[in-house]
Amino acid sequence: MNDVLSGARIWLSGSIPEPEHCGEEQREAILTFVRTFARRVFTRGGYIVHGSHPSFTPALLEQAEGVHKAGGRKDLLTLAVSQYFANEPGRAKKSEWEHHALVHEIPGVTGDRAASLDRLRKWMAARCDAIVVVGGKMWRLAAGMAGTHRELDLALERGLPCFLLAGLGGATEEYVSANPAVLSRLRNGFDEVTNRGLLREQEVSTLAAKICDQLERLPLVRGKGSDGSSFRILALDGGGLKGTFTAAALAQWERQTGRRVSEHFELIAGTSTGGILAIGLGLGLTAEKVLGFYRDRGPVIFPVTRIRGRIRHLFRHVLCPKYSQEILLRELKAVLGTKTLSDSHCRLVIPAYAAVAGRSYVFRTPHHPDRTADAATLAAHAALATAAAPTFFSAAKIKGLVSESAYLDGGVWANSPALTAIIEAVCVLGVPLERIDVLSVGTTNEPFSVTQQSRAGVLGWLWKKKILDLLMNVQQESSLSLASLLAGEPRFLRVDAVTEPGRYQLDSSAAIKELEDLGANKASDPNVFSKVRSRFLNEVAIVPWK
Repeated sequence: MNDVLSGARIWLSGSIPEPEHCGEEQREAILTFVRTFARRVFTRGGYIVHGSHPSFTPALLEQAEGVHKAGGRKDLLTLAVSQYFANEPGRAKKSEWEHHALVHEIPGVTGDRAASLDRLRKWMAARCDAIVVVGGKMWRLAAGMAGTHRELDLALERGLPCFLLAGLGGATEEYVSANPAVLSRLRNGFDEVTNRGLLREQEVSTLAAKICDQLERLPLVRGKGSDGSSFRILALDGGGLKGTFTAAALAQWERQTGRRVSEHFELIAGTSTGGILAIGLGLGLTAEKVLGFYRDRGPVIFPVTRIRGRIRHLFRHVLCPKYSQEILLRELKAVLGTKTLSDSHCRLVIPAYAAVAGRSYVFRTPHHPDRTADAATLAAHAALATAAAPTFFSAAKIKGLVSESAYLDGGVWANSPALTAIIEAVCVLGVPLERIDVLSVGTTNEPFSVTQQSRAGVLGWLWKKKILDLLMNVQQESSLSLASLLAGEPRFLRVDAVTEPGRYQLDSSAAIKELEDLGANKASDPNVFSKVRSRFLNEVAIVPWK
């Protein structure tokens, strides 16, 4: 193998045409092209993305299996399948495909086949660097329903290099005959005369060689994606002891897949309790070990026992921080030891707030030459800083390269750190946005409304901390909405659970067992687990960031 196509994602669009519209010789030529082209791309380090059409999928898997068994990467082939079709008998054999390919399930649109297919195609268009269109069905029956037609249009809209193989027949030939002007829009580096010759070419090996040679000449990979696979981001919300829900979900996924979370994410972001989780995972702890920290040490960090103790904590909360920062730091050091952020196995982004400077701050692993200020910061100190929730704990005083600084909980500006993580990946690491896949895990949420405060004054807004709840909810909801819009819905998976109002508090030690059960059950939901397994915990290990 060589790597001349390293990181390039080629969208293979098409299918074997209907027998009545295409002779057996042409049908076999199309299938031979699929095999030949796939083998050439794989052995040059390139990646193929296909929409799992049953006429192409076996041939692609055959080539992927050969390369995989010879030591090639499993993710050289990505098969995208809409959940609209995923559960149809005999339609998709995902468990078999996963041996030698990545299988991405794209959310379907209930009851709408066309909309589901359109979403699937847009997902592929957004992730690829070029498209090769061959064969195809439905043109003579209903041109508007031809998948190759729609997929080519999406590629043209994005300005992708396009290669059309009309000489092998099918919907591609019919489309070119009806739209000859398309030759001027292909942007594949060939002049119009060469593209016309490509359209007429019927010799399969010549076609595969010409297209692969041209793909090697084109600047296909934008940005600094490490390979053709997704740049996977895990974003963990803040929420105090409600982080037990998050830890339980992660532990359940590790149990079900037998795979370590920290080995499958190029970047982990965590705020407050999510920051403690992120740092623990980055330092090599299993999710089960981190869950044990919440289960065993949570009641020590947030001790509320008898009525007298509760009254004492209430008065303390009015006049000063409710809980002891020294106890929290002691417990963090007990589990994280003296390791620094540089010791993390994966990149970390940990939001906090610099109290003296009055600005947001992000603790990072030194994963970029210009972002090394926190390299020697103790992991326990970074965890303390991101979890220093106002009124619950004092500001965390952390010694930096020059002087000591005070930090508050990152939840004051990034309680859901998905948006922060996406910006880090795109703006700092130079990862193309279309390569990013985000798993965002919450700490439970509850219905929220301030309709009763619509005409309230100062006292009305201060009652039961309604103004604080409003600010936190607005910040979190808008951050998640923007992150989902930026990444695109097919690349953003949110996992959380809605609970009844007031059931769980940030310091509710008594609810730890309930939260653990709730997290494990949510993670086990087949609709959730299948997406997590196929998109994130898929046996494709991360490239070491150091």
